[in-house]
Amino acid sequence: MTLGSDIAQTLARVVDRDIRVMHVCGTHEAAIAKYGIRSVLPEQMKIVMGPGCPVCITPQGEIDAAVELAERGCIVCTYGDLLRVPGSKSSLEKVDGDVRIVQGITKAVEIARENPDREVVFISVGFETTVPTVAATLMTAPPENFSVLVSHRLVPPAMEWLMAQGEASLDGFILPGHVCAVMGYHEYEQFKVPQVVAGFEPEDVLLGLLMLAEQIENG
Repeated sequence: MTLGSDIAQTLARVVDRDIRVMHVCGTHEAAIAKYGIRSVLPEQMKIVMGPGCPVCITPQGEIDAAVELAERGCIVCTYGDLLRVPGSKSSLEKVDGDVRIVQGITKAVEIARENPDREVVFISVGFETTVPTVAATLMTAPPENFSVLVSHRLVPPAMEWLMAQGEASLDGFILPGHVCAVMGYHEYEQFKVPQVVAGFEPEDVLLGLLMLAEQIENG
């Protein structure tokens, strides 16, 4: 019997009432969907999706700023999934400007070195996990024509807002392992609700759910 099956069977024994938990990271949802984790959970246990995607919640004002930079002649570099996010009037996909898809800030810096007569702006989005590479790159003295439009988001404020909504009816949270590896766990201790930090392999998610269920059952 595999480890995952063992955990799932233990989970079925532990959960004896309705439990509603939320993950706050899209990577967890991807793992849950890919490995069919919901199909092996007890019927009483429900996993709901949280704010998950920092790209999807990028404010219109920041998209507008990026669009304006492209319209002013800057080379705008960003991740492909940001292109279709709408601003108040347009998007990076539709703007008449030089917008380039990159895999990360390193490529944007390379483009700046190749185009010394152009301003190159990297639109940096993501939760806490994307910040270290951006900060490290800025510490390596990139060219003068390179800059970053910062559009990062923090997970704890999103959770705080969710906790303030009484109708959410959540029994606990699965927290993203990579975010907590960067920021630590102390920011989450303010929330008086069961929480477990979990990785993204199927066994990680199942074990996290088991630990969360045990917290909930033990009060």
